[in-house]
Amino acid sequence: MANIIDAPRTQLDSTVRLLDNFYNFDLVVDANKYDIVHSFFYEMTGHGDTADNFTLLIFRIATFSGENPIDILNYLVGKTKLEVNTLLAFYLNSLKSKTSLYGVSTIPQPNKNVQRNIVL
Repeated sequence: MANIIDAPRTQLDSTVRLLDNFYNFDLVVDANKYDIVHSFFYEMTGHGDTADNFTLLIFRIATFSGENPIDILNYLVGKTKLEVNTLLAFYLNSLKSKTSLYGVSTIPQPNKNVQRNIVL
């Protein structure tokens, strides 16, 4: 679960610290970018904890891909909830171990003829 720590208390501090205990992910981000991403997901889901988790996910994706989180968010604007869910599952699958996949209901079966020719 995402934890939002150290929300800006003064005008001088314009950062937010994001912490995810499950993935051991800790990041300090710009408060303005955080507010933009969080408000998008809060409007979409209507739930604060869910918006926190999706916001953390966007910043985690941006950190590992080297992209701006606002650019990733702009790609999601105007999409349906199902499309956003599918895209986030795709990004999550690219960040994690390949032993399991999010959003995939059937396990892909390898081609046996091709599989026997692969030398490890």
